[in-house]
Amino acid sequence: MKKRAVYFVMIGILLIGNLTPVFAESSTSTGNAIMTTQEAVTTEKAIATEKAITISSEPIKLSLQEATLIMTTKGTRAETADLNRKSDIAVANGYSEKASTIKKTLDGLDQLYQAESLYGDNFTIATGYTSSMVMQLSYEAQVAGATQNNKKILNLRRSFAQENQQNNYQADLNKIQEDTVMMYGNVLLAQDNYKIATDNLIVQQKIMKTINAKKSVGLLSKKDVLQAQTAVMDAEKEVRTSKTKMAYAHMSFNYLLGFGVLQPVTFTDKLAETTTEGIDVELAIESARNNRNEIKGANFAKEIYKILLNDVSAYPKSSSTYLTAQINLLTAEKTAKDAWVQIEIDIRNRAAEVEDKEAALIAAKALQNYAEEGVRLITLTNEEGLSTVDELLNAQVSYYKSKLNVAKAISDYNISLKELKDAQGVGTMRIPL
Repeated sequence: MKKRAVYFVMIGILLIGNLTPVFAESSTSTGNAIMTTQEAVTTEKAIATEKAITISSEPIKLSLQEATLIMTTKGTRAETADLNRKSDIAVANGYSEKASTIKKTLDGLDQLYQAESLYGDNFTIATGYTSSMVMQLSYEAQVAGATQNNKKILNLRRSFAQENQQNNYQADLNKIQEDTVMMYGNVLLAQDNYKIATDNLIVQQKIMKTINAKKSVGLLSKKDVLQAQTAVMDAEKEVRTSKTKMAYAHMSFNYLLGFGVLQPVTFTDKLAETTTEGIDVELAIESARNNRNEIKGANFAKEIYKILLNDVSAYPKSSSTYLTAQINLLTAEKTAKDAWVQIEIDIRNRAAEVEDKEAALIAAKALQNYAEEGVRLITLTNEEGLSTVDELLNAQVSYYKSKLNVAKAISDYNISLKELKDAQGVGTMRIPL
């Protein structure tokens, strides 16, 4: 009996440590994290492409879906997400082990108390303990954290960790997918911009050729030729700049997927706007409130602080210990309440951003159509001598810029839709377990 009791108590003292949970980071950071930028990623690893480990001089054909599978199953980011998931499992197991240690410690003390009641004056002879020794062991166990409240807290934390391991993993995957969508889109946008710039250069060279021909027969002045030459040089500069940006986008994408930075990749998807059946904002808010990690973390912190306040309920209500526990609970309750409202703000804001991006895309397309028609009309009038070279060149530049704006508007719209979809689920933020 004596050896067993000592074992229970000492294990508790050595291993339990300070079990009082600190949720300040989880609760107070919730409000800020909610407003951070966020279609769940499939995790069917069996169909993941092997292209992520292929480095060759031959171009790799890659769709956005294939890129996402690589990023969520084979890339460095996927490895980090998997390590985070294993860490969460270890945390949950740690709570179980500590809760078990507390239980054994408390059970050992209960046995000593029962023996003391059973043996009475013969307690010391039967167990080798005195009453003062038992009291000392009980005190040391309590200081070490072996209390019923801490056991309850650890059991709750274990359950919370087990329930939210997959949510944290999904949040990591969501963030990886968002970054993949953005980087893939950046490459498509850079490729489109390069093509648009190249097409513009071809047109400017044709205009300059026409102007040179008219200059040679005395229909235009040297000034007109110089204007055309300047336009060609500007177009050549835009081609060089867009080519550099396209190369950088390719290298950044390759790095993200774990390819060699110069690995040739053929992007099989094209830059096109995502189709949607419309957004039900109220349903989106309800879904976010039921699924977001920030809400789960804030609500859990509130439950823990309730237990901690109950743990000091015997203290005078005016004491620092009781008041501190009470303030901690009130703060956690406010954080949970604020998180509820801020999630609504977040979803409404993201939905509004999608509408803004859609309106911007519609406007950009309309402007492109207008600019295209302007080029057509100016070209006709210029051939008849009814418009100047300067007007023709300006019209072509406006058309060039309008096409760039459409490409950028499509990319922005697609990204905002993706972030809204993720924001309706667990989001992209991990919560401490």
